[in-house]
Amino acid sequence: MSVLIETSLGDMVFDLHTDVCPNACTNFLKLCKIKYYNNCIFHSVEKDFIAQTGDPTGTGQGGESIFAKVHGPERRYFEDEIHEEIKHKNIGTLAYVNKGPNTNASQFYITLRSDIDFLDGKYTIFGEIAEGEEVLDRINASYCDKANRPYRNIRIKHTHILDDPFPDILSIQEPASPPPARDERPEADDEIVEGDDMTIAEAERATKAAEAKSRAVVLEMIGDIPDAEMKPPENVLFVCKLNPITQDPDLDIIFGRFGPCTSNIIRDKKTGDSLNYAFIEFETQEAAEVAYEKMNNVIIDDRRIKVDFSQSAYKQWRSFNLERREKMINKRRELAKNLQSQGGITAPSSQVVGGNDYQREVSNKWHSSSTHGSKPFSANAEARLGGFRDRKDAKGRGGKFDISGSSKPENDSKNDSREDGREGERNRYRDRSRERDGDRDRRPRDRSRDRERSPRRDRDERRRDRSRSRERRR
Repeated sequence: MSVLIETSLGDMVFDLHTDVCPNACTNFLKLCKIKYYNNCIFHSVEKDFIAQTGDPTGTGQGGESIFAKVHGPERRYFEDEIHEEIKHKNIGTLAYVNKGPNTNASQFYITLRSDIDFLDGKYTIFGEIAEGEEVLDRINASYCDKANRPYRNIRIKHTHILDDPFPDILSIQEPASPPPARDERPEADDEIVEGDDMTIAEAERATKAAEAKSRAVVLEMIGDIPDAEMKPPENVLFVCKLNPITQDPDLDIIFGRFGPCTSNIIRDKKTGDSLNYAFIEFETQEAAEVAYEKMNNVIIDDRRIKVDFSQSAYKQWRSFNLERREKMINKRRELAKNLQSQGGITAPSSQVVGGNDYQREVSNKWHSSSTHGSKPFSANAEARLGGFRDRKDAKGRGGKFDISGSSKPENDSKNDSREDGREGERNRYRDRSRERDGDRDRRPRDRSRDRERSPRRDRDERRRDRSRSRERRR
């Protein structure tokens, strides 16, 4: 005479009072058997009072008893079974919701605290909790709106009958779960059970997938990833535990037998030494899958390597950043053109067009283009590219320029002479330091006194020094 109720916050087991409330328990058990309560939400949670559920519509106005399915809609409700000895004494008391005497249907409530005596004699109590009081604590701690509806839906996933002493009143097979009542509120995101044939492993995978999707959406909202649906490429393999002597051509030859590929061993930026892992990109996903199956745990250059599919989305993220920065630069460039058409630009170029956030990217673009025959980077061409000044030479500080690149720097000669003076002073100080260090190194050391030294001679010298100092004081 027990029922297990699986909710989105945990599992609870209820013992039913089948001996004193046969009609109420029969109604509850048979509704559980036809999966009437699956996907029902707790539509009302009153803190430290009761939590109501059992309405498939999720509004608190629906639901019918099992007798309505046998005798028709006129038997939507059934009679009360109220007993004075059964009271709302303990937490987890199970009772039917009604709209008055003899109006019990499918909705029920669970008490969230003990000693709610003012409900005694008004509602049919047909069970109490046996296991899972911590789930009631979680339900009681949920945040609700003014109508006592939880902001995040709490659903009944499944109901399992552990013991049923009553014969079946319906000669039907166990149907699938009814369609869940969708909630249009954006904050009421919850897990909905779509099928009953899911195994425990499949349910865990589905839960993990839902959690991962929720985290990805949050990361997209705060700007850490460009798209919540972004996935790493499926044709790239990650290879680790390489020998430091292994080179890119070696991996191209070894993995090239599965299909055309490009190897990239990751190296230290300063020393250029191999970091013992690499990425191998194939032209097709099928070639990457075959290489993964054949090359995992293979020995290369006396090292047993590990091969797995790459989880890096660096290329997608970098392309997204470049596109975003390019759009920002174009937007600011248009702004600079509009300001010029209205009367010229008097502010420094980096404040109008580019900004310090884009200095590295724009400089890299300019240098990469200059290797193909373009003219070298200069302060005049700076405005056309993105508006960054050469900080070292201080060209164009406070000057006026137009987008075509004609620069009109002011006080260039004064800034240049000041910088030349500071550089000359630094050079003179450096020369004096070098001369002093060189004289000290070239000065010969008299080691004859070191050989003639003795503890007695040092003591005599100290005495003579003390006597001379006394004579001076006199």
